[in-house]
Amino acid sequence: MRTHLSLISTAAAALLVCGLVTASVAFAADAPLASTGAAKDVGQTQATLVASVTPRGTATSVRFDLGTSTSYGLQSPSKDVGNGTDAVSVEIPVQSLSANTTYHFRVVATSDGGTVQGGDATFKTAAVPTAPSRPGASTGGVRDVGLNAATLTGAVDPNGASTSYKFEYGLTTSYGASSATQGAGSGSRATNVAARIGGLTAGKRYHYRLVATNSVGTSRGGDRSFVVASTATSATLAADKDPVTYGGTVKLSGKLGGSKVSGVRVRLQTTTFPFSAPFADTGNPLVSSSKGEYAFTLPPVVKTLRALVVVDGIPSFFSKPVTIRSAARAGITSVTRRADGRVTVRGRVIPATANGIAALQRQSGKGAWLPLKRAHVGTDGRYSVTLRARKASMLVRTIGLPHDGGAHVSGTSRTVKIAARRR
Repeated sequence: MRTHLSLISTAAAALLVCGLVTASVAFAADAPLASTGAAKDVGQTQATLVASVTPRGTATSVRFDLGTSTSYGLQSPSKDVGNGTDAVSVEIPVQSLSANTTYHFRVVATSDGGTVQGGDATFKTAAVPTAPSRPGASTGGVRDVGLNAATLTGAVDPNGASTSYKFEYGLTTSYGASSATQGAGSGSRATNVAARIGGLTAGKRYHYRLVATNSVGTSRGGDRSFVVASTATSATLAADKDPVTYGGTVKLSGKLGGSKVSGVRVRLQTTTFPFSAPFADTGNPLVSSSKGEYAFTLPPVVKTLRALVVVDGIPSFFSKPVTIRSAARAGITSVTRRADGRVTVRGRVIPATANGIAALQRQSGKGAWLPLKRAHVGTDGRYSVTLRARKASMLVRTIGLPHDGGAHVSGTSRTVKIAARRR
C-alpha cells in the first residue's frame, strides 16, 4: 500500500513540473515590428507622424520620439494598437512645434515581448507667412539677337503679392519703349521671365531694364545694353567691259550697303549661255574692304555669261545679275594685191561657228562704215575675201558674226589700209 502511494506522488510531481515548463513556454512573447513612415499634414506648428507596426500577437503600444536632432528629447502621446499578427498603420498628431524647423522622429513600439525603435526620419514645418512687399526685379541678359529683334530676360520675385512685369528699352537710358505687360504670379520666390521685342535697328546699341509692379510698389532692375546684329543689306556688281573679246578677262567690282559693310564674306557666282544651269561659285570668296568694296577677276571669257555676288550675311542675299557678252575675236592676217588689180583679204574669226560670217567693211569719207563683201568662216575660223582695189586708198575692217543663237556677239578686227589701184 505504501509503495502504491509513493508512485502516485512521484507521478503527480512529474505532472506538476511539466505544467510549469509548459506555462513558461506559453508566456515567452515576441517583440513587435516597427517601421517609421513619412510625416503628413505638416503645418507651421503641427504634423501627423506615421509608422507601420506589427504587434505579433501581444498587446502593443506605440509612441514617437521627436526632436530637432537624433537625440530627440520629446515624446508623442502613446497609442494602443492591439495584439494582432498583421501590420497596422499608426498615425499620431503632434502639436506645439516651431515654424520653419526641421524635426527628426522615430517610432517606438512596446509589448511584453520587448521594445523596438524604427529608423530616423525627418520633416520640416512650414514657415510663417510674411506680409507682401514690393517685388524684386533683376535685369538679366539678352538672347536670340537678330537684325531687328531680341529676347530680354530677367528674374522677378513677387514677394507674396500678384505682380506684373515689363521691359523698358531704347537707344538711351531714357528708354522710351516697353514690352507688353505680363504676369509673374504671387509667389515668394524669384521666377525667370522673358520678353521678345522687335522693331530694332540693325547695328544699334539698345539699353533695357526690367520693371516689376505689385500692390505694394514698383521695382526696377539695373540697366543693361546690347548691340543689334549688323549685316549688309545690299550689294552692287558691275563689269569693267562688256562685251569682252573672246578669251579676254573682265574685272567685276561692287560695294555693300547696310549696317555692316566691312569684313563681310562675298562670293562670285556665274552661269553661262544658255543659262539653263544654276549659278555656281566661281573662284575664291573675298572679304569686303573697310568701305564695303570688293573686286573679282573672271577667268578668260569664252561664252556669254551672267554673274552675281552672294553676300554671306544675316540672312544671305545676292546682287542683281549682270551679263557679260563674249564677242567674237575677228582678225585680218594678210592683204595680198594680185596682178589683175584685185586684193585678197585673209583672216580668222574665233570661235568658228557653223553659221559664222566674216563681213568686210570700208570706211567712208565721213567716217561711216559701209559693207563691202562677206565670206563664210571655215571650220578652223579662217576666211578669205577678194575685191577690186579702188581708185583711192581705203580703210577696211572685218566684223565676225558668229550667228550661234546668243552664245557670242559680233566682234571687230583692227583697221587695215588698202592702197589705191595702180594706173
